[in-house]
Amino acid sequence: MEDIDGFDAKGERARLFPVLADSSKEGRTLSIVLATLAQVPEFAASVLNAINRRHGTRTKVECFTEVTFAKRGGEKLRPDGLIVVSTGRTKWSAFVEAKIGNAALRQDQIEAYLRLAKDVGVDAVITMTNDFAPLPEHHPLDVDRRLLRKVSLLHFSWFSMLTTINLLALNDDVADADHAYLLRELERFLIHPSAGLRRFDSMGTEWTDVLDRLRAGTNLPKNSPEVLGVVASWHSELRDLCLLLARKTGASADLKLSPKHRSDPRDRIQFDADLLSRSKLLRGTILVPDAAAAIEIEADLSTRTIRTSMKLEAPKDKAQQKSRVNWLLRQLKDCEADKVTVMANWPGTAPQTTSTVAAARDDDRIHAHSNRAIVPGSFVVMKLMTDGRRFAGRKTFIESLEQLVVDDFYGDVAQRLTAWRAPPPKLRSAVEDTDDGEDT
Repeated sequence: MEDIDGFDAKGERARLFPVLADSSKEGRTLSIVLATLAQVPEFAASVLNAINRRHGTRTKVECFTEVTFAKRGGEKLRPDGLIVVSTGRTKWSAFVEAKIGNAALRQDQIEAYLRLAKDVGVDAVITMTNDFAPLPEHHPLDVDRRLLRKVSLLHFSWFSMLTTINLLALNDDVADADHAYLLRELERFLIHPSAGLRRFDSMGTEWTDVLDRLRAGTNLPKNSPEVLGVVASWHSELRDLCLLLARKTGASADLKLSPKHRSDPRDRIQFDADLLSRSKLLRGTILVPDAAAAIEIEADLSTRTIRTSMKLEAPKDKAQQKSRVNWLLRQLKDCEADKVTVMANWPGTAPQTTSTVAAARDDDRIHAHSNRAIVPGSFVVMKLMTDGRRFAGRKTFIESLEQLVVDDFYGDVAQRLTAWRAPPPKLRSAVEDTDDGEDT
């Protein structure tokens, strides 16, 4: 143990090769992650930027484990870790509490760490578990808000850490060869079952209860534990989907949230619970950098159907109905034409036209209107999952959703699509080049 500068505390500096008992899996995993965080600036920058902490060339990151403080109020607390970030003039610090496998956070323990952090001048408490959160500020626990006036409560899933490491490696963002080697070894360690990482792979037990109540014709009160539990599982799965897409594409896929939902996770939960109660729908939107449009996801519990789609504006430089439709069909020439649905949206009260890509290729009258003066303004491209039995299973629902969104839709459709962009302006004669026939 060594004294930690600036704190009345002792701790073990985080080690790449911790000497711990075989039963201390949490301590081992956290020590290796924190040691790498302290040694690889690019890794530290990615993690700190996610919680709005700047990381510059003068930033120094120190990480400790098994941190001990003097007893306070007869209570001896020992956070799993401590991160200290110094930038020369300022210092920021955070306790870390880690859980692996199925181990759950305890509210009383986290609230005790929040009180300790306030007492000793630590700025934040960070938890790292297999629970998923849309943003680090959206914590899985609903703690006493009074404890958050002076101390921030933040959360990272282990898979969000793994995804950060994976993206740094895929995009060659780490210049130092030794640092790149450390990240590759950390990634190799984290994906091994012994590290205790677990993806979100099953809806909660409330999923079956809600589907049974719908089948029986029973109402779903928006504040019932069943509805709130399903919404919580849905939010976790959406976050896991973003991380999966990020690892598959090498780009930082993220959830599209309104400013209110980004700042207030409780409002987001209530909003989605109301949608589920009224419309029997779960919805989410994922943004992938440089994709043609946002990916819209909708699970319809009344029909047991999953829909994933993108909406593209029609090309404004094409004046014919057929040319606008063909602009889209050409982009989908190599997709599973009989499994991809295309919808054309027309102006005014003209009804939407719908077909598969295969049918639209065979019959150009499907997406046509008798009034040749109007043209479709936008298109929706969609794929469906309609297997009700897989929809009903807690695990098979997640498997089907991920297959549909990532492989079937993104792989077969979304990555082929390009949004229309106005062409650059053409050169024309300048006013001074005009010959008006007059002598000067």
